[in-house]
Amino acid sequence: MKNRVINRKRLIRQLFLAAFISVAIGTVFLMIGTQGHKISFPHFVWNAGYSLCLGLSLFANGTVFEIIEKRYISWREYPVKSIFIALLFHFVYSSVVIILWNWLWFIVLRKETLAQFLSYGWFIIIGEYIVLVIVTAISYAKSFFKVWLEEMLQGEKLKQEAIALQYQVMQNQVNPHFLFNSLNALGSLIDIDPQKAKEFTRELSMFYRELLYFKDKELVPVRDELNFVRKYIYLQKIRFGTNLEVNVHISDENGFEIIPMSLQMMIENAIKHNIISKEKPLTIIIGQTDEASIFVENNLQLRDNVTGSNHIGLKNLTERYRFLTGRELLVTKNQHFFRVTLPLIDLKQKQ
Repeated sequence: MKNRVINRKRLIRQLFLAAFISVAIGTVFLMIGTQGHKISFPHFVWNAGYSLCLGLSLFANGTVFEIIEKRYISWREYPVKSIFIALLFHFVYSSVVIILWNWLWFIVLRKETLAQFLSYGWFIIIGEYIVLVIVTAISYAKSFFKVWLEEMLQGEKLKQEAIALQYQVMQNQVNPHFLFNSLNALGSLIDIDPQKAKEFTRELSMFYRELLYFKDKELVPVRDELNFVRKYIYLQKIRFGTNLEVNVHISDENGFEIIPMSLQMMIENAIKHNIISKEKPLTIIIGQTDEASIFVENNLQLRDNVTGSNHIGLKNLTERYRFLTGRELLVTKNQHFFRVTLPLIDLKQKQ
């Protein structure tokens, strides 16, 4: 019901605009035709009526064309055929309108002969075909713009949905090896330290509980992401012991949000791609370069055989940040260290 009211109001506005433009164009042609002579009021009214009837009929061209366009025209699939049909329609429709109204107003109402009308009417007809070209150009421009806009929005929507799906898949596959290794570590702890095994089980359970919570979130407070990361670090340190060192230098209460699992993913990547041993311990640092960004940095000691490299995960995360924040991840790398800087989202600006 509301849409009908809006459409009706829009149609009324368009009719008033078309009527005004028609009378204005008719008046201009009348002034040109009289060559500056005084125009009587009846003559002006007659010309305005004629211009109104002809103009509204020509402007209706666009509305009728929309109906033809839906049934017979496909700009995407058959552009050449569509242009031919559109040109033919506009020419036939407008020619019928021009001939009909000129015949009615000049031959029927003014009772002129065809020869009398043609002695000056050629100027009127040329002017009317100029209006036709303008209306046709507007109709084409509107149609092309509409198709272009729809394709652009559809393309962006599909791209965003694809990235969201890829990110969801990425969330769903927190490295399967991580769960396998965690269960192995748990099996070892049960015999060595039952109390620590209970603590490990509780942390592992809470980790996966928060993982389920994150799945439906686009953004989470940095505080929640850090709590999630600390659980992940705890579980990994049970496996690697002192060979893995993770230092967090960020305040939990910094009033910013972040894409969920982004910090965890950076830590997982560092663990996956680098050697971790007593001789070569891995050190990961999480800190802030400025108020609006967080970095994850590790010393670089790459493994030779990394299966299932997660460059796709980093790429998807980059695309996700671009869509949600309009900002990019910054990757810095040399022979000694690897750093990824992630932008933060200010909660105050969102509100």
